[in-house]
Amino acid sequence: MLHTDSRFAQAVEAAVTRLEACTDAEIVVVAAPRSASGLDVAVLFGAGLAWLALLAMLWSPWAFHPAWIPIELALVGAFGAWVAHRRPGLLRRLISSRRLRAQVDHAADAAFHQEVVHGTRGRTGLLIYFSALEQRVALRPDLGLDARVPAGDWNAIRWGAAKDPRFCNRLEDFLAGLDAVGAVLARRVPHLEDNPNEIANAPRIRS
Repeated sequence: MLHTDSRFAQAVEAAVTRLEACTDAEIVVVAAPRSASGLDVAVLFGAGLAWLALLAMLWSPWAFHPAWIPIELALVGAFGAWVAHRRPGLLRRLISSRRLRAQVDHAADAAFHQEVVHGTRGRTGLLIYFSALEQRVALRPDLGLDARVPAGDWNAIRWGAAKDPRFCNRLEDFLAGLDAVGAVLARRVPHLEDNPNEIANAPRIRS
């Protein structure tokens, strides 16, 4: 996963430090392994495997003792759910793109308040939230930035080469996205002489 790359924390902190030297904004990067557990999808996947196993038993030329069938089906279902929940690549393919986007947006809204991004004196905080399972980035600017940066500037930032501009799965693409954010902020919210560093620049990496 991108956020577990040994270079991630150091590279992102250096990038944020460099960008904040050119803007009055405060950038907060949060990286999470996933924005929602997806346990319900994993359980449904396990149930589907158990159903297929039942069909295989019914049509199999081998005989299965009736007393063991419920136990075997339960084991197949539990194993399938466990595998789906532990394999982000598989779970991501089982969840619709619409739901992936929605759960990242919901988690980003929560992280904005959890990290007190709204606590800067000029309300110029910007949350950059990355979720590894969904492989997506969400931006949450505070009110002071909303008044000075058009939404179109944020929407124009790409975090990779995929069709979805918010899709990101490589450190190089994430750093390029940070540079694009920095360019927007330097133009719209330039650096002031009285500009203390109100929030630490190191990314918040959640487990």
